[in-house]
Amino acid sequence: MAPTQLQSTGACPGGPVLIGLTPGNEQLAHQLLVDYGRKIAVTVGLTTYDGSPGRSPRCGMLPPSASLPVGLHLVLRLKHNSVRSGAAFSATVIVDERGQGRFTMDTGQPLVAVVVRPRTLQVVGVYSGGIAGTGYSLLLTPGKSGTIPAFGGTARCDGGLGSALPPGTYQVIVRVAPEGRHQYPAYLTPPLTLRVTA
Repeated sequence: MAPTQLQSTGACPGGPVLIGLTPGNEQLAHQLLVDYGRKIAVTVGLTTYDGSPGRSPRCGMLPPSASLPVGLHLVLRLKHNSVRSGAAFSATVIVDERGQGRFTMDTGQPLVAVVVRPRTLQVVGVYSGGIAGTGYSLLLTPGKSGTIPAFGGTARCDGGLGSALPPGTYQVIVRVAPEGRHQYPAYLTPPLTLRVTA
C-alpha cells in the first residue's frame, strides 16, 4: 500500500482494525477485504466499502457570501487548474484592501476549498482527510494585500456511487471567515473553474 493511498488507521478494542483509504481506492479496499476479511473495516474517502463501492453522502449548500466591505477584494488562485479524480489540491486566497479601510481577521490556515456544481453553491467534493492548521491573523492597511493558503479535495459528496468525484468541469470556492464559535462575517471567493480528470 502506497502512503498516498492510506488516509487513516485505528483499532476498536476487540473489534476490527479501521482502515481509511484516500478517494478512488476501491480496488485496494476490495483486495484488503479479500486478504483480511472481518479483521478490518474499510472506508474509502467518505464512503464505507463493504465489498462494493459505497454511496457518497450529500454535502449541503454554502451559505451566500456576506457583502464585502467597500474596497476589499478576494481572489482565488489554484496551483493547478486540473486535478485527478480523488486527489487533493492546493490554492491561495489573495485579500486585497483597495479602499481606505483596514481589514483584520484571524482566519486560521489553511482555509478549506470546496468543489461545487458550476454556477451554484451546491458542494459536491471535499477533502476527506485531516488538516492540521494553525492560527493566521491578517491585518491589512489601505493599499496592502495578503495571502492565505487553502487546501481542498475531490472526495465525492453528491450522493452518487463511489468515493471520488467523477471527471468533469466544476468550480472551486473558499469561505473566508474568522475562526471560533462566531464565524461572521463570512465571505466567499469568486468561483474558479476546476477540471477533474480520470
